[in-house]
Order: sequence, then C-alpha cells, then structure tokens
Amino acid sequence: MMVEKSKSEKTGLYSKEHYIPILLSFIAAFVDVICYLALFRTFTAFITGTLIILASEVIHPDGVWIMKALVVLTFVVGLFLWLILLQKLKDWKYIRAAVLAVEAVLLGAFMISGMFFSPLLGADTPETILVALIAVFAMTLQNAVMAKVFHQHVPTTVMTGNFARFAISVIDILGPERASVDRDEDAAYKTRRQLRHYCYVLTAFSAGALAGAVSYNVGGFLALACPITILIALAIHQWRIRYDSNT
Repeated sequence: MMVEKSKSEKTGLYSKEHYIPILLSFIAAFVDVICYLALFRTFTAFITGTLIILASEVIHPDGVWIMKALVVLTFVVGLFLWLILLQKLKDWKYIRAAVLAVEAVLLGAFMISGMFFSPLLGADTPETILVALIAVFAMTLQNAVMAKVFHQHVPTTVMTGNFARFAISVIDILGPERASVDRDEDAAYKTRRQLRHYCYVLTAFSAGALAGAVSYNVGGFLALACPITILIALAIHQWRIRYDSNT
C-alpha cells in the first residue's frame, strides 16, 4: 500500500536534500583524519577530541598545548561569527551554494598552505598553527550551515548522536515495540526511512575516515582535492537548483 508522506517527512531528515548530510559527513571525516595525521593529533571538525587532548596536556604535557588551545578558541569564535553572518544572509536565495563554495575555498587554502609549509616541523610553530586555523574556519562553517542553512539537525562532524538514533531505529523495528509501530503505517514508514538515512550517514563517515587516511598516506595534503571537488560539485548543483527555480 502506498503511504502518503507526512509533513515531517518533507522537511529536515526526510527532505529531498538528504544527500547533504551524507556527503558532508564523508567530508568531515576525511578532513579530520588528515588534520589528526598532519597536525599533531589535532581535530578541527570533532572539536571535542581536541579539547580532550588539550585537557590531557595538564597531566601529560608533550609541548602541543598552544596550538590545541588556539584551535579550540578559534572554533568557538569562528562558530559565533559564521552563525551571525548566516543569520544576516538567511534570505539570500543562493546562500546554500555560497556556503558550500566558501567551504571549498577554505579547504583549498588549507591544502595549499599545508603543501607550502610541509614538512611541518612542530605543533606550536607559526606555520602549523596557521594551517590548523584555516582548517578550523572551514569546519566551523560546516558545523554552522547544517542547522542554519540546510535546517537539518543531523550531526556531520561527530557520530555519537547518529549511532544512538540508528540504534533506536533498530530497536523500534526489531524490538518488543515493533507491533505497535507496524500498526501505524506512517510511523513505520518514517522509522525505516530514518534507519536507512542514519545508516548512510554512518557509512559515509566511516568511508571518509578510511579514504582520508589512505589518501593522505599516498598524497599528503593534496588528498584534500577530493573533499574540495565534492563541495564544488554540491555548490554548482545548489546554484542550478535555485537558478532554475526562477526561470
């Protein structure tokens, strides 16, 4: 039987742009693995990881606390700045294409600066700090656009919440409450859609982490050309959608 989609399915998690968090999850993992490998165990998307490493410096200092502290501070400041800017531009019809293009430019700057200053000689050298802060601005933008621009509350830079929602969906389908869910066709439809979506996001994140590690091992910072290409393609696609809607 064909189940009519509810209003909640046409927005947020169930929108036609469900591919956005999937691809951005791949990009976040890809970039963060490179940051961890190249920038002395620094996360720029999963900022909680950098905060934990910074806290561990109190007990086991290894001389990288300055860069870690600046990364955390820049993440907080950068996130506020992006949110304020996005709020002002929220009604611009090309905002979706623009933010993806800006992230591509920032990742391009990250790639070029990393290649230019390689080999990076230490965590707290000015060159390493500069490269890391460029990456932070790119990833703070990605954190901001998911809620403010794409209006999807699916985390793309940390998977803990997505794993939890995936597990909840599995329990709803296979657990003792299955019968009550199955009786409500709309609820069953949404639960299965949710299960598939979070499965795609988790798979994309895992694939991004693996691809990032392998690519960096082979090509160094040049590996960032992969997420940059994806972002450019997404930006062009978003621009065409908005442009075609007015023609």
